[in-house]
Amino acid sequence: MSETPRWTRPRLPLAALILVTASCDVSTTLPPANVPVAQQRITLYALTGTPVSTPSGYNMLQLGEVRTNVSNNFDFVMDIGIDSTFGVGNKGDTVIVLLPRGAVGFVEDGGLQWTLAEFDSIAVAPVTGYEQVKPTRIRQGDVVLAASRRQTCDDASSHPRYAKMNIQAVDLVTRSVVILVVIDPNCGYRSFKAGIPVL
Repeated sequence: MSETPRWTRPRLPLAALILVTASCDVSTTLPPANVPVAQQRITLYALTGTPVSTPSGYNMLQLGEVRTNVSNNFDFVMDIGIDSTFGVGNKGDTVIVLLPRGAVGFVEDGGLQWTLAEFDSIAVAPVTGYEQVKPTRIRQGDVVLAASRRQTCDDASSHPRYAKMNIQAVDLVTRSVVILVVIDPNCGYRSFKAGIPVL
């Protein structure tokens, strides 16, 4: 049974988003991108209360779900619990969260950013504003931006990879979420437009 959104958040108009992203320039030293922007639909199962054979994490570098009992090669994980477990929500709430690496005992590298912007209107990822330590609460319909662990690019500079995500379904029975991910697989590039990015 899927969770039904309890309320609808107002979204930012495209013009407002352009003002935000225009202030963050991409380094002109990056080598030309050569991989198209990717889109995939993933299913993550809660880190707790689910079989160890189910994936709870997502690897933004290899573009795949991760079983955390096998590998810690992930950029964030999903979990479900009561509000006091994560420090978000109202007393007694059952909350669904995405947890960056820094929230589960690893080095603070990469992060998550909940946004009011409409999913389809986000053409470029922001450079700053990513939460590296605290959980990000999600509900069905929410939009979240993600930055991966930093990688050494071909020009020896260090940058993350960026993604925008739409929470498409939440199932409290199976303790799972379905997420649409649009990700720029080119090191340091931030575009979410289809094709090979120039930004």
